[in-house]
Amino acid sequence: MKDSIIIEKQDNTTEYFTGGKAFVDAVAKAGSKEELRSILSKGRIADFSDEDLEESYRNLALSQHWDAVQEMFEDKDYASCCQKLAAYGITTSKEHFDLINDVIATASDDALIHEILHNTDMDATLATLRAHGYYAINAEFLGLVHDNAVHLYEDALLTEEELAELSGQTFYERCEKSINLIFALSTIAGLSLGVSGVADPALLIAIAGGISLMFGKDGAEE
Repeated sequence: MKDSIIIEKQDNTTEYFTGGKAFVDAVAKAGSKEELRSILSKGRIADFSDEDLEESYRNLALSQHWDAVQEMFEDKDYASCCQKLAAYGITTSKEHFDLINDVIATASDDALIHEILHNTDMDATLATLRAHGYYAINAEFLGLVHDNAVHLYEDALLTEEELAELSGQTFYERCEKSINLIFALSTIAGLSLGVSGVADPALLIAIAGGISLMFGKDGAEE
């Protein structure tokens, strides 16, 4: 990982945060809201509300417990999954619940993955997904996954070796390696830019699962 994290702000200015991998790792492993506040302060990120900090920490805490995340992945009942999320103070919509289930199903189908990776554009990918009965994954979500993957790869937040570490034989192996990282980077970006209501954790989980496909065993990036 680079020594500095670079974030383009909405006013077209550039923000630099020192620390690189050590900083991201510290955020990812924060053990409390106040510890997260202290880590961010050392990285010169302090202009955020206590409410957004609380929300970010709840999301991080969930991403630190892979067994809990995997249990939610395996729960196909919306009401039951909501109860499990509620233990972390997190809510999600039926739309995002369905999205996660579609991501898991597609990411667990090796033949479908092979077909998607050889599509030439987003329309072709969507057509393939629809042909296999998947409707929750839309163009907006595919764009989010692509943008996040490009940010990790082209902006050199991660080295090629670190990206290779996101690979695995199964969706669960890949997502386990990427989910805490995605949540940490989202926390840094969201709080540094003053984004109110840091990204829905269910959407981040789905993005982590989608990104895991792009850095699979064959090294495909799109």
